[in-house]
Amino acid sequence: TPQQFTLAIDRPHEQWMDNFVVSENRELLTNLRSVQPEFSGFWLFGQRGSGRTHLLRASCLWAQSTGQKVAYVGCAQYLDSQGHLVAGALSTSLRQAGGPGRLVAVDDVGKLAGRRECEEALLALYQQLLDGRGRLLISHGQPATATAFHTPDLNSRMRSLMHFHLQPLQDKDKADVLRQRADSRGYALSQAVLDYWLARGPRDLEALLTDLDVLDRASLVHKQKVTIPLLKQVLGY
Repeated sequence: TPQQFTLAIDRPHEQWMDNFVVSENRELLTNLRSVQPEFSGFWLFGQRGSGRTHLLRASCLWAQSTGQKVAYVGCAQYLDSQGHLVAGALSTSLRQAGGPGRLVAVDDVGKLAGRRECEEALLALYQQLLDGRGRLLISHGQPATATAFHTPDLNSRMRSLMHFHLQPLQDKDKADVLRQRADSRGYALSQAVLDYWLARGPRDLEALLTDLDVLDRASLVHKQKVTIPLLKQVLGY
């Protein structure tokens, strides 16, 4: 029997302000959307899956839509196959990211802590954006006060940024994320499926989204909508 298979070229989910599940983070979104005539800096911290990367990417897209020049630097992208930081490449990207009036987002900044050339590049970026009335967004799992940079001036600069603690999503919020992702791909997830899934599946949002990709492919292969029996069969919950 012929089967339908999907190619591994699914377009990444676009991370916009409007499709971020706000939950208890409304004040943060209001601040990220505000436009200031002077330099502004934000340090976003929270547990894995709390939406830090989403908000940094969404802020870049939003600023770009208003005509502002932006740069996104994902520090995790500069890890080699053994998980070691390629410090030279990251420091170069940080030094090239700035510019007058520019918004620069540095994601997973903890990856560079302790690497002097990267720390010095981040400090130079901060100063460039400060002088050029730009905007700096930083993300990490911890607040800056709990992050030990080896460069003293960098510690003080990072701790001076406006800090926001991203609150973890509750199950109803995770359901909204999954429903939203499914809707963007052209199909619906029933409340019964979501209730069953969240009661038995992983608690981590990133793991749930990985499972959604698996269900998405299985739904196309089997040519049926996502149901509880299909979820049981594919994910084993």
